[in-house]
Amino acid sequence: MKISKSFLSISLIGMLVFVLTACSNQKTKVPKTTPVKETSMLSVNPSENTDALMRVMGIQQFKEKVVAPNFKLKNLNGKTVSLKDYRGKFILLNFMATWCMWCRKEMPHLQKLHDRFKDKDFVIIAVFSDRDKAKAVAFIKKSGYTFTENSDTYNSALLDPTGRVSSQYRITGTPTTYLIDKSGNAFAIAQGYRDWSTKEAFTLIENLINLNKSIR
Repeated sequence: MKISKSFLSISLIGMLVFVLTACSNQKTKVPKTTPVKETSMLSVNPSENTDALMRVMGIQQFKEKVVAPNFKLKNLNGKTVSLKDYRGKFILLNFMATWCMWCRKEMPHLQKLHDRFKDKDFVIIAVFSDRDKAKAVAFIKKSGYTFTENSDTYNSALLDPTGRVSSQYRITGTPTTYLIDKSGNAFAIAQGYRDWSTKEAFTLIENLINLNKSIR
């Protein structure tokens, strides 16, 4: 039984690596993408409007369901947090760094997105790849952004100083964002800076939350 579970885990991560390799783009600018034209993971009441919004924002949908690899990292309070702790919520998983100019430019937009959907089944998880944890913590606390405090139990600003989780998700540049449904499936990736506070972004996130609201 242990062998089969290990094999399954390796297979899932291998599938994720394969999909990400096919979806490579520029690191720090809005990528000019050619979105997937056929099936997407949004199998529950698929919406042409949602697909159109993905194209407008340059977000690439995966051709197949990919279980987002679980990970454990410490948050700003020193508490160990697991990705599975947020199961049942629609997740915007953003890999960033405080020294990254495009990440800093994106943060105010993430804040507006958080303000808009914080009372719904939605969470922004920010994974900071800064090697100097003390500087990262100081910056985050001084910035005043609350999108890293989405939960009463968990502070979702997570620290990845060794780059272990970033490597696990094949991050080649920041910011990089994964969209993960309430069942824990990664279904799309946005590589590079995005303005998440536009009307199109708000409508997209609302559509995705509604598409998955019955999943627990």
